[in-house]
Amino acid sequence: MKKERFSISEFAKSTGVSVRTLHYYDEKNILKPKRDEDTGHRVYEKEDMIQLHKILTMKFLGMSLEDIKDYMQPDTFDLSFIDTLRLQESKLMKDKEQIDIALEAIQRTIPLLENEKEVDQAVLVSLLANMQNEKKQQELSKGIIKEDIMKKMFPQTAKEKMLFEQGILTFYKRVKEHCGKPADHPEVRQMLGDFYHLILEIFEKDSLEELSDIFSLDMEDKESEEQLEAYIQEIERLIPTPITEEEETWLQQVTMAYLSPLWDEEEGED
Repeated sequence: MKKERFSISEFAKSTGVSVRTLHYYDEKNILKPKRDEDTGHRVYEKEDMIQLHKILTMKFLGMSLEDIKDYMQPDTFDLSFIDTLRLQESKLMKDKEQIDIALEAIQRTIPLLENEKEVDQAVLVSLLANMQNEKKQQELSKGIIKEDIMKKMFPQTAKEKMLFEQGILTFYKRVKEHCGKPADHPEVRQMLGDFYHLILEIFEKDSLEELSDIFSLDMEDKESEEQLEAYIQEIERLIPTPITEEEETWLQQVTMAYLSPLWDEEEGED
C-alpha cells in the first residue's frame, strides 16, 4: 500500500525537490504542508504532490513565483488563465529572440578571438554592440538607406557577417598600430586601401563616388540632411567607437589626404 503521509525529507526524496526549496515554498505561502500536532514537523500528503507538480509545471512555463502563488488556491483554471499564458508566450518569445542573438554573437566572436589570439577590448565591445543591435540598426536604416543596399549592409548568413567583422577588426587594429604615422606612409595607405576595398566589395560598387548613391534621401534637401544626421547620431549611440579622440582625429586627417586625389581623379574623368 502506498504511503499517504511524508516527512519533508521523504517528500524531497520522492519528488526530487530539495528540502531547502520546500522550506522556501512554505515560507512564501506557495506550498504549505500540515504540521504534526505532537512534533510540529511538516507533514506532506498526496494532495501536496499534485500542488508541487502544479508549481513545477508553471515554473516550466517560465512564470514567476509571485504569479504562481495566485494560481495555487483554485482547483481549476478558467479562461483568465489564457491571458496569463499569452503574456508568458510573448515574454518567452522575446527571451528566445535574445538568446538566439546572444548565441549567434558568441558563435561569431569565438573564431575572431581564435584567429587574432588577442583583441583590444574597445574593439571587441564595439563589435559585440554591433551584433547586439543589428535589428535596431535595420529598423533605423529604413527610409535612409536604399533597400538593395540594406541587404548588403545586413547580410543573412553568419559567414558573410563574420567576413565583414574580421575586416573591421583588422582595420581598427591597424588604426591603433599606425596612429601618428604620416598620411603618405606605405602602411597607412595600405590600411586605408584595404578598408575601402572591403567597403566597395560589400556594397558591390566600383568606385568611392558610387558610395554616395547608397542613400534613399535627397542629399540636397535640408530636412534630409537633418534626418541623416539624426540617424548617424543614433547609430553612434548604439555602437560605441573603439578608437580614442586622438586616433579619430588622426584617422580623419589621413583619410582626407588619401581620398582627395582619388576624388579629384574621378571628377577629372567626368
